[in-house]
Amino acid sequence: MKKKYLHMILTLLFMSMATVHAIDLSTAQMYIQEGNKCFGEKNLESAADYYEKALQYAPSAHVYFNLGNTYASLKRPGYALFYFLKAKQYRPRWTELNQTMQSLYQSYPTLPPLKSTWCRTIVQAVTLNTWVVVLDLCFWISIFLIIIYVCFTRRKIYLQLSCFCGVLFLCIGTLLYVHKSDLRMGVLIDENPIRFAPTESSPIRQSIPEGTLCEISDQRDRFTYIKTELAEGWILSEKIRPLYANSNS
Repeated sequence: MKKKYLHMILTLLFMSMATVHAIDLSTAQMYIQEGNKCFGEKNLESAADYYEKALQYAPSAHVYFNLGNTYASLKRPGYALFYFLKAKQYRPRWTELNQTMQSLYQSYPTLPPLKSTWCRTIVQAVTLNTWVVVLDLCFWISIFLIIIYVCFTRRKIYLQLSCFCGVLFLCIGTLLYVHKSDLRMGVLIDENPIRFAPTESSPIRQSIPEGTLCEISDQRDRFTYIKTELAEGWILSEKIRPLYANSNS
């Protein structure tokens, strides 16, 4: 009887954690091949269009990386930096990607350097999805072990393991909470003036260079309120790309 209950609990646990992703790899690969062909023929605008279509079916580090290279070739460093940072979300320790980003900064000295904090360094060691999965696992394993301890056997090892998973859950949760402001970050893809109010007739506070990393605080009509180290205010929403939004944004 105990084994039956354990089996039911495990089944419910894994069903609750299971997620299904609608990914069409064949269609994505077709667009990637077309994009690669256009890139090789120096038809860069068409290459970017094909890569962006591929993202709608199967987002990946390689597609974002190809888009970054395409926009770098188009001499649009703001766009290039945005797509390289999106690629880092999938493969944060990809050597070729990191070297290409360094080359981008060398080619465009006006790009504002990325500031690194202890929290950002730790979180970006692996993908954000990995942190979330580990967080969920720690929570559910802790609950599962407590159920075993209370309902089936009073062995201290289950309680100790549950406490360990609980502490790990709290540590990761705290780390992600400290990092929460970075989840609202965006990249300015073009140089754009920051205004005092969300209207085009509002006075300009300061001009912000493309490639600036900024925190997105609010949105109103066609304008987005951002915060940077230089200034804060309203800019046109079309001039900024959020890093943690839908894959095809």
